[in-house]
Amino acid sequence: MASEALFDTVLRLTFDNGVNEKGEPVFKKKAFSNVKTQVNSDQLLMTAQAIAGLQTKPLTEVQRQDTKIITA
Repeated sequence: MASEALFDTVLRLTFDNGVNEKGEPVFKKKAFSNVKTQVNSDQLLMTAQAIAGLQTKPLTEVQRQDTKIITA
């Protein structure tokens, strides 16, 4: 039977960067690696909001990307 172990977590933030010449929304994304794998969603959201407070563009989305290792 296969087993899995959490290997890595990346915090991805998306910011509203205005609109292009066609009037379509433009987004800027930033990724933060080396995030502790045991953090919970509330902790990540608080971190994202703290980082967003240092930015000039408004935060539109917060994502957590987990990478797992699967072994036999």
